[in-house]
Amino acid sequence: MEEKEYLQTLGEQILNPHARTHVLEEIQEHIDEQMQDYIDTGMSPDAAEKEAVRQMGDPVAAGTELNRIHRPRFPGVLFGIAVVLTLSGIFMQYILYGSEPLNTTYSNTAFMQHAVFYQVIGFGIILFGMFSNYMCLSKYSWFLYGLFLGFALLACFFPGTFSFWQTRTFSYYLCLLYPLSYALLLYSNREKGWQTIVWLHVLSLLFFGAILSHTSGFVWPPVLAFVFLSVLLSGICIQKRILPGSKKVLWCWTLLPYIGIAALAGSLFLRPQTYLYDRLLTALELQHTDDGPGFTRLALQYEQTRFSLFGGSSVSDRLPREELYSTYLLHSIFLWFGIAAGILIIAALAFFALYSMHCALRQSNRLAMLLGTAASGVLLLELFNYVLTNFGINLFYTASVPFLSYGLTGTVANSILVGILLGIIRNRNVLYEKESGPAVIPDTGTV
Repeated sequence: MEEKEYLQTLGEQILNPHARTHVLEEIQEHIDEQMQDYIDTGMSPDAAEKEAVRQMGDPVAAGTELNRIHRPRFPGVLFGIAVVLTLSGIFMQYILYGSEPLNTTYSNTAFMQHAVFYQVIGFGIILFGMFSNYMCLSKYSWFLYGLFLGFALLACFFPGTFSFWQTRTFSYYLCLLYPLSYALLLYSNREKGWQTIVWLHVLSLLFFGAILSHTSGFVWPPVLAFVFLSVLLSGICIQKRILPGSKKVLWCWTLLPYIGIAALAGSLFLRPQTYLYDRLLTALELQHTDDGPGFTRLALQYEQTRFSLFGGSSVSDRLPREELYSTYLLHSIFLWFGIAAGILIIAALAFFALYSMHCALRQSNRLAMLLGTAASGVLLLELFNYVLTNFGINLFYTASVPFLSYGLTGTVANSILVGILLGIIRNRNVLYEKESGPAVIPDTGTV
């Protein structure tokens, strides 16, 4: 059998087109190397080709086995958690919101229609991300950064277009998604070593400078989250030799700029009478106010005394009603459904984020590793902020988590993160890096 016929027969057994292309490249390279060895021993080219092909074994059997290994694996566990949490969130919001008439512009029916509509949009984004080729994102890393920077500058060039809280809410979620752009730029420019890190510092400074110019200290939690994740992503690249060069030099360029930025940020935002300063004082119980963060913390802590193991079928009578079904939904769950239900919700969200990061760190595809670590890291930090907020340590005026929180902007942002993660896990043995040398075939272990 000739090489061309063998590869065609083997390729017909591999159903996924992405896997087929790269596996055939790998097999062809192996046959060509074996042919050259036979030619070097004195065989004719035709005889060497036939012998090299024969050594590869039956193309149908080999192709069937490769198809079993290199095919998408549906992330059933994580997808199941996503479905259960989404349905649970809608059910709990229905029970809570319909428990009593609320002083709001929305009727109960309109609220639930919006809640379901937002979740449908979110699940559409999740499915799109799960069944898409995330490798394409690396080709458009600079374009995506331009979009992030453009949106960040929007409020600067068009002041007054959006309300005070709309601007800050949008900026908050824009900052939460920015680590994805950072991971893409880090991967697509990895050959430049320390210069890549320097350029990313400059680009990130431009982005967050534009954000902070019209939000002051209102978005500092996602900024700190980005600093942590950028160090983590750069550290992965350094330790796994994705970035060439001396590890000491790379670590210096990674960490030193943040020292200066931290000193500058502290001098700007930790002064008395600033938003961040007041938030820290109230979180540390050093300041009390009649309204705002101090009042909210006291109200949450007071109502925590009403928590019971299986709930008391009551909602807060001290907090704004609309906030109870979005930012403080977890607090409402503890009050109405009980401590057991609240802990189960936290545990399910934590498992989703931690298991996603575990899967991301085991990826052989380096883009999948960086992108998945960024997305799962954001979810973990978001969950951490959400739990703190619902227990009275509200360092920022809003917080959200996937599947549960009410609101279109937060649902879209979280769904993008979840969709990318599920796509990475689903395509672990299907999508490969495009290198100048041989194709990079990942290990065949299962997650």
